[in-house]
Amino acid sequence: MQSVTAVTVAAVREHTATVIFMHGLGDSGNGWRFLADECRRMRAFDHVKFIFPNAPIQKVSLNFGLEMPSWFDIISLDKVEEQEDQQGMLASSATLRSFISKEISGGIKPERIVIGGFSQGCAISLLTGLTSDIKLGGVVGLSGFIPMRSRITQMHQEHGITFPYFVGHGTLDPVVKFEYGMFTHTKLTELEIPHEFHEYKGLTHSTSPKELVDLLDFLKRTIPEKSD
Repeated sequence: MQSVTAVTVAAVREHTATVIFMHGLGDSGNGWRFLADECRRMRAFDHVKFIFPNAPIQKVSLNFGLEMPSWFDIISLDKVEEQEDQQGMLASSATLRSFISKEISGGIKPERIVIGGFSQGCAISLLTGLTSDIKLGGVVGLSGFIPMRSRITQMHQEHGITFPYFVGHGTLDPVVKFEYGMFTHTKLTELEIPHEFHEYKGLTHSTSPKELVDLLDFLKRTIPEKSD
């Protein structure tokens, strides 16, 4: 895995919490910077530092081997669990863990760190959260899926640590089908992990104002400005 850079938006006031959000295929950290900009406009998360990692450039089989920003190779979007680049997924999960570790080394408590992502970034965030050996503040998964289905239960049970999850998915997503969002909801329920599942009727493979409102509400509850 190549060295990963990131777009960082510093906290305005005392930095007491961090959100690390990973973009989707072909995008960049700048593609989700608007999330931090909106928070700054609202002045609701001035204590939060936002980190938007940039995926390395690599060949993607689904797109005829063209090189683009990608957290892992994608062979097919049909039955993704049967053709997975597990090595690439685990490498990107390790990258996300390195960002988490750096924040902790900088003095941020693990329970004040929320990780998340969209599409590919969602998959890596869910994988990282479910296999975490530390208790984080929460996980956000938008328009993605839980990867490594045949192994994820055993991998989670190795540490068995739980914390809140926010999962959002559009019912008309033509890229990552809504059924994958439903599987995420079902699996989290099976693993007895506290989570909220939001389905957005008519939404395709994107986000929406309603989803962002729900997401920010989740952040207000998981990493409020004042922490005990």
